[in-house]
Amino acid sequence: MAQTPSPRKRAPRKKAAASATPEAAGGESIADSSRIALPSSGLAADILALAASGALEPVGGSGAAPLVERRAPVPEPEAAAAPTHNISLFGAPVREERKAVEATEHLATFFLSGEEYGIDVRLVQEIIRVSEITQVPRAPAFIKGVINLRGRIIPVIDLKQKLGLGEVSEAARQSRIVVVKVRDRLVGLLVDGASQVLKVPVASVEAAPEEVVEIDANYLRGVAKLENRLIILMDLTKVLALELREGGAGPE
Repeated sequence: MAQTPSPRKRAPRKKAAASATPEAAGGESIADSSRIALPSSGLAADILALAASGALEPVGGSGAAPLVERRAPVPEPEAAAAPTHNISLFGAPVREERKAVEATEHLATFFLSGEEYGIDVRLVQEIIRVSEITQVPRAPAFIKGVINLRGRIIPVIDLKQKLGLGEVSEAARQSRIVVVKVRDRLVGLLVDGASQVLKVPVASVEAAPEEVVEIDANYLRGVAKLENRLIILMDLTKVLALELREGGAGPE
C-alpha cells in the first residue's frame, strides 16, 4: 500500500512579513532605506550612523514611519534688554585729546612793519579805509586824531607808532583803520594793511620768542605757528590799558 507524502510545513507569509517591520524587530532593521526620511543634506553613511546611535526617532502618522534626527530644543528668544550706554574708559582721553587738537581760535589779522598780527575777531567791529582824520591838539604822537564814523566820534591810534615800530603812512594804498571795541569803548587802529579773518588751531599757539618780535612781550599772547607763516597774537587790553584807564578812547 503506497504511502502519501506528508505536506511540507511552511511559515505563514503574513507573520513573516510582519516580523520584517521595524516595530516587530524592535528597531533593528533601521538600515531599511524605505523607512528613513532623508534630511535636506548629508552623506548616507552619516545618516545611517545617526540612526544606529539612536539619534533618530519616528514621527507619528499613517503609513511607514519616517525617521528624523533628534534636535535639541530651541530656546525661546529672551526679552530685549534695555538699551545701555557703552562707556569706554580708554577712549575718553583720546576723544578729549582730539577735541583739544581740533579747538580753534577765530582771528582777524593785519600787518605792521611786515609782520602779521592777530586779534580776537569778536573785538573787531569793522575795517574801513583811511578817511580824513581830524587832529587833536596836545594829544600823544601815536594818537592821529578822531574820525566821524556814521555820526560817532572815535579816536584813531597809530598802532605801529604806539608799539615803537615806526609810523603808518596814511596815504598808503593798503593802510586801513581797524575799528575795535574794548571795554565798551570804540577805538580805531591805524595799521599798514588788513590781512584776513581765519581760524587757527589752539594747539599751534606757543609763547612768543624774543627773536620773533620787536615789541614788548607783555603786549602779546603768543605766536600761532601755521604751515608757512607766523601770526603774532596781540592782547589789545594790555596795549590800550593806559588809554582806556585815562578815558583816552572816549565813551561808546
